Amino acid sequence: MASLISLRSLAPSFSLLFFLFSFAEDGRGLYLKHCATCHHEERIGRTAPPLLPEFLRRYSDIRIRDLIKKGIPASNMPSFSSLTEGEIKEIIRYIRSPAHGIRYTLEEVKRSRIEFKNPRKRLPIKDIRNLIVVVDKGAKEVWIAEGKRIFDRFILSNVHGGVKFSPDGRDFYVPSRDGWVAHYSVEEGRLKEKVRACVYLRNIALFRNLLAVSCVLPKSLILMDRNLRPLKRIELEGRPSAVYELRSKGGFILTFRDRPLVGFVNEEGKISYRRIEAPLEDFFIDPFERFLIGSSRKGKKLIVYRLDTLKKVFERKVPGLPHLFSASFWYSGGNFYFATRHIGSTKVSVWRMYDWKLIKEIDTGGKGFFVRTTSRIPHLWIDNGDGSFVLLDKKTLEVKRLKVSEKGRAIHVEFSPDGRFAYVSVIGEGRGLYIYDPLTLRLLKKIPAKHPAGKYNFVNKTRSFLPAQLGYEVFMERCWGCHHPTRTAFGPSLRWIAKHRSREEIISQLVDPEDTSKLLGYERNAMPRIDLSQEEINALLSYIESLKGEGYAKAD
Repeated sequence: MASLISLRSLAPSFSLLFFLFSFAEDGRGLYLKHCATCHHEERIGRTAPPLLPEFLRRYSDIRIRDLIKKGIPASNMPSFSSLTEGEIKEIIRYIRSPAHGIRYTLEEVKRSRIEFKNPRKRLPIKDIRNLIVVVDKGAKEVWIAEGKRIFDRFILSNVHGGVKFSPDGRDFYVPSRDGWVAHYSVEEGRLKEKVRACVYLRNIALFRNLLAVSCVLPKSLILMDRNLRPLKRIELEGRPSAVYELRSKGGFILTFRDRPLVGFVNEEGKISYRRIEAPLEDFFIDPFERFLIGSSRKGKKLIVYRLDTLKKVFERKVPGLPHLFSASFWYSGGNFYFATRHIGSTKVSVWRMYDWKLIKEIDTGGKGFFVRTTSRIPHLWIDNGDGSFVLLDKKTLEVKRLKVSEKGRAIHVEFSPDGRFAYVSVIGEGRGLYIYDPLTLRLLKKIPAKHPAGKYNFVNKTRSFLPAQLGYEVFMERCWGCHHPTRTAFGPSLRWIAKHRSREEIISQLVDPEDTSKLLGYERNAMPRIDLSQEEINALLSYIESLKGEGYAKAD
């Protein structure tokens, strides 16, 4: 009797388990019947995007229900009006469930590669340094622009993780969240090819002729040549936070959100790991590639490691996790600085580099994501979660505001490196690409757009140019009184110096002008001795060497 009572008492549980099992099977069966042709049997996407929890977080059940019921106009997504409300709920529950054991092999990557036969055209670009790539997520378009003109557009959905340019600016690569990477040739004026590297992509990096794609699903690093021909797939030890090129060592560096490791990948595709104290949510490499600066969720800390030894040299707890991908750099008063937003916070923090010190925390009153500047403008531009930007003076750290839109949201800004144009994205009411003069703050032009998002300039988004940009700021503070970049002033032009002096001679002149002038055959020395740090010398060298040609010829 006791066992019979026990079985009877468990009967409702067995019924519930059977019901839930049938429910899940019904959801999968409906998905396979109505959705798998375009979204893949394993939900990783085929001709339509993946339907996995990672891609659906920003959509409510009501929004997904409407997309299934009504479809998407002017797309390949039809309406499924014949499905009942119960069937739609079962599909939504299934596609929100985790997917385990996702595989995506190197052979699948190779098979996904598509070459386009678009005709070549000449883009009327005047100065490749001012090339701007604009993403309109609403129209699923990528634009190619310079100044106030749009030269070309192509279609790419779910753009994510930042555009990367080749060292000469003749090519750029655009990643999408669902693993696709597209290659556009500026020289040929056309989209050349695209390839799907993985199911869920984190970001991409480019070193010389090698492209690295960091992937979250499945956890891997895909190496390709500049024409997106897959070369190697490296399984990773954890979930990558980002991958960046490493010029000084050659190859790439990456960290992980769930493992206390730093990975180094050489040009042959071999990876080695070194342990640090905690996983890094985000990180960047300093402009002179001496330090790794990372943010850790554990304790909400900013941590600095020496890049050669991975020895920790600085740690500071901060309110809100630093959004280091948004960090921006500048030079002022003999020091180098960076500023960063904090995720989910109204704070912006300003840090002095190389002696590593928190200088100031600024409450902007709004929650934004990005801090942006370039060497030719006086302010940091900080988006604020509304229709305005907070402008932070790089010398005084004084704050003023620029109102861009009364009801829309200003979400991102990019600059032309000559300091003539600021490109601002406005979404919501009044949406469009707004082009400002960043010195006078005057609106120059508004270009209609459905949902403009990221903008990427060739110089500003190529890390190799950063030392030269900082070197320009050092030059303006320390050398401008006697020298001019391209014309003779009290002393020879920097371009003349770049063409007629070796790197060693330039360093010697900066460090010991009195004795160096004698070695160079001058009767007397007119250059005073200026105390410069190693970083200031490196920045000046980079800027002087950039003037050998017509400026930023290429980023190496």
